[in-house]
Amino acid sequence: MIRKLTAVLSAAAVAGLAVPISAAPATAATASTGVSASAYGTYVVVGGLVRSGPTALAAIGCTTAFGRTVTGSTAAVNVPAAASVGATRTSASSAQSASGHSSRASSTTSGVNLLGGLVRADAVTSTSSAARSTAGALTGSNQSQLVGLKVGGRALNAVPAPNSAISLKTSTGAALATVYLNQQTKAVVGNDLQVSTVALRVVVTGKNSLGLPIGSRIDVGVSRTTLSRPILGLVSGSGYATSATLANGAVATSRTALAYPPCTGGSGKATLATAGVPGLVSTGTTTTEVLSKVTTLTRSSSVKNTIAGPRVLGGLISADAVIADTSVSQAAPGAVPVVTDRSRFVGLRIVGLPAISSSVKPNTVITVPGLGRVTLHKVVRTSKSVDVVMVEIVTNRVFGSLPTGSVIRVGASATTLL
Repeated sequence: MIRKLTAVLSAAAVAGLAVPISAAPATAATASTGVSASAYGTYVVVGGLVRSGPTALAAIGCTTAFGRTVTGSTAAVNVPAAASVGATRTSASSAQSASGHSSRASSTTSGVNLLGGLVRADAVTSTSSAARSTAGALTGSNQSQLVGLKVGGRALNAVPAPNSAISLKTSTGAALATVYLNQQTKAVVGNDLQVSTVALRVVVTGKNSLGLPIGSRIDVGVSRTTLSRPILGLVSGSGYATSATLANGAVATSRTALAYPPCTGGSGKATLATAGVPGLVSTGTTTTEVLSKVTTLTRSSSVKNTIAGPRVLGGLISADAVIADTSVSQAAPGAVPVVTDRSRFVGLRIVGLPAISSSVKPNTVITVPGLGRVTLHKVVRTSKSVDVVMVEIVTNRVFGSLPTGSVIRVGASATTLL
């Protein structure tokens, strides 16, 4: 029998207040160098749906702040029939010195076993780096190393030629998969130097006894980084489905379906068949869509995360859908930015609290016995940014590996003008 829960509304929730947008005049943007970098261990797509990854993601979204380093790690990962790997370590960093600006992303994954052992490696490492000298020269580099690499039982060089491809066949000679090694891209696109390395990629090309649909893809060892020339009006932001951090701020569960709008304009999308925090939060399909536009006169950034059927503690808190949707734009240099929050709940329910529904006001805070403090549609605004977390939980007891005071977030979107 479920106890009736008691809600304690905060003063902000009662008044229905969000932090107001400052009315202070916006200042003109100045020319800045933007940087972003990311790395992860594995990414597995089966039948058009992402089944795993990006694992151990380490990422720096578009920023003008240099001297940063973030890291990621994970233990073994297993996707039946497709892939099993050991531990992964990743890092993403940016730096500034007397010689200029630089960025680097790197990933190392051990014990790689793909397609039931047809593709193996003891360790797979991928590194991408970019640099801009004080004189303005842009340079980049890609590196891959696959120690103990075997494809179809045949040992191969640990440092494959860039953009190599091997056709993997069944015992009858029929096409099974294509194995891509040391995939590299390095190009100046608009104002950006973009560098990307995929150490190992396997794409299923034929019918197989593993039951993997044609087109299924496995990536191992992915690193990417982007460095811009100094330009006016960079934009930033991020969106994700779920995350968990400990009371001291350490990452317990990485952000799922994470995507960043590009610094100087572009689009992207991250989709997962399921996401969540083990033992506490589960979801259906989740998608994060990002879009940014930068011209000589205007700039904008938008991020939309959509989650189907999120459930907390098996349905204590649930919804048909959660949409975290924010944007910020500026029509001309020096113009007052337009900051927008279109986030919403669909079918929001909390057991024992029938008054809490999809129309709940932003920054509503409730205390849920046995779970902790819950903030619904948390919003933080400035004159040129907006940050939304649709459900934020601060736990008041231990949940599996999550100690008291852990922070769980569901449905996040943030956009800003740098």
